[in-house]
Amino acid sequence: MFEFKLPDIGEGVAEGEIVKWLIKEGDTISADQEMVEVMTDKVTVRIPSPVAGKVKTLFFPEGKVIRVGESLVLIDDGKAETSTNISTTAAQSSEAVTQEPSAPAGTKPAEHPPAGRIIASPAIRKAARDMGIDLEQVKPSGEGGRILMEDLENFKKAGVSKEKEVARTTSEPPKEAPKEASTPLKPGDTLLEPRGLRRLIFEKMTKSKAIMPHFTIIEKVNMSNLRETREELKSRDASITFTPLFVKTVVVALKDFPKFNAVYNEQSKNYTVKKYYNVGIAVDTPDGLTVAVVREADKKSVFVLSKEISELASKARENKLSLAEVQDSTFTISNVGTIGGVMSTPIINYPEVAILALHRMEINGKDAEMHISLSCDHRLIDGADAARFISRVKELMEKPSLIFVQD
Repeated sequence: MFEFKLPDIGEGVAEGEIVKWLIKEGDTISADQEMVEVMTDKVTVRIPSPVAGKVKTLFFPEGKVIRVGESLVLIDDGKAETSTNISTTAAQSSEAVTQEPSAPAGTKPAEHPPAGRIIASPAIRKAARDMGIDLEQVKPSGEGGRILMEDLENFKKAGVSKEKEVARTTSEPPKEAPKEASTPLKPGDTLLEPRGLRRLIFEKMTKSKAIMPHFTIIEKVNMSNLRETREELKSRDASITFTPLFVKTVVVALKDFPKFNAVYNEQSKNYTVKKYYNVGIAVDTPDGLTVAVVREADKKSVFVLSKEISELASKARENKLSLAEVQDSTFTISNVGTIGGVMSTPIINYPEVAILALHRMEINGKDAEMHISLSCDHRLIDGADAARFISRVKELMEKPSLIFVQD
């Protein structure tokens, strides 16, 4: 028998959500056949089987969040002795908790975790560390005893972080923040439970809005010259879209206004201005919005950017992005114009400090106009700074020859 356990996916990932099983009990599978799709807070991966054999047991259902080292599937590989893909020491996480035993096939999972078992995503664990919160003191409100971002916020508001409790040993315990009662389901109602990518979006957007005070500035751009530039480029490569031109535009503006190319450090409450330009591109996928990262965008031509963006978008829609393709973005562009909408107020891709949204182009003969909007972290960026930055973006889009001038 071969007992396959969730392997260390890397980059500090301690757990993942089972998004989709690609096999079922009783199936005969081959070595290297993909078995399961697992999502972490950084990337979705498909994990292959290291052995051939017959699937005996799937230990967890879809939607379950499990830790590195927990058993995923039992495979009859024709051998008498039971082996695994991961050693006991390798399975242990730096944030070790009491492990919940794998439930036998066909049994109902526990409503609440056993004593000592903390259920929280990697994003929630990092947020707790950054906020100085001991997860053992947080009362979970999520399904199956899962800790959500709102639980951390309620805990923080109640003023019962570990450090404050030590300092106020004589004070009375704070009252738990009241929780809104769930609306009862009526005939025909459907309960939507955030899972997979939607769950990660739920947690990340909650954190972005909870921590960063947003403000948005909007500008109108004459797109006539940029349209002509694109038509000229299409004579060399018919696949050229506006997106690589937007990326080049943003990079020039970021070099002129460096603080917009910064990321927030929650633990130390400061910012790091990056010297590289990794531009995130928001991609609309069947499962939700994914940000794929174009690394060192300042060093690539429009044609190289066009090809890379197209490949990243395809991989995002197929859930095939690697860790390197979703990490370390310094500024994000959301081009919703191909779908619709005159203008919007985008939410910052945490821990970045600003995001640019591009909207529907309104064409009247040779003239074309488009609204662009910029959301910023108001703790670092003032309204005047944002106005200067978006004005620079407007200037570059209206005079596209400027974006090809090298430093």
